[in-house]
Amino acid sequence: MKVLDELSRKINLITKQFLILLLYLGLAITLSALFNKLLTSTNFYIANLSYLLIDLITLIIFLFIFRKIIIPDFSDFKKNWREYINKYFIYWIIGLAVMVISNLIISSFISMPTNEAGNREILKTLPIYSLIAMIGIAPIVEELLTRVYLKDAFKHTIIYVILSGLIFGSLHMLSIGNNLLQLLYIIPYGALGCALAKMYADSNNIWINIFFHSFHNFICILLIFIGGLL
Repeated sequence: MKVLDELSRKINLITKQFLILLLYLGLAITLSALFNKLLTSTNFYIANLSYLLIDLITLIIFLFIFRKIIIPDFSDFKKNWREYINKYFIYWIIGLAVMVISNLIISSFISMPTNEAGNREILKTLPIYSLIAMIGIAPIVEELLTRVYLKDAFKHTIIYVILSGLIFGSLHMLSIGNNLLQLLYIIPYGALGCALAKMYADSNNIWINIFFHSFHNFICILLIFIGGLL
């Protein structure tokens, strides 16, 4: 009976993970279609606000779905944030190191990933939206999307970390064009995803992930701006 109950619980959580991924992709496609005219507006502010509105709708939906997790986790993070940052900073450093090294190796024979090129272009053309989305909204949505249900479904930490990292990396490689070799960039993105997954497995507080994810994006944006100035 216990085996069947555990199997049923795991299937239920995996189903939820699959459905939440479909919801995320479905919202992106549906909302983009609904706001298509506004998104393609030549007015700088209308375009920025339209993209931002889509992300805010997605954020609100995810906050509602995961409200029973994010509220108590936030209270805990607010009280212990210094301890958490000091403790889990090394996880981010390790993930970043593997990400940078693997990225350098892959980029030596493959062009920049389509996702990265797209982010840089959006950052240039829609800076208001990009800064808010990449630093504020995306870390919350992506961490809730790729961590919570999987962690509860798989008690074996290594399995959870690998699966969560692969999903995280894959979400950043949805646009690869005709070059299938670009899929290799799942490795550097997945490396960061695995580090963040291990962080959540050990801390059981999603806001630690959100903080380091946001911090990582901030550093990346800062480096892009500095590189553009040099």
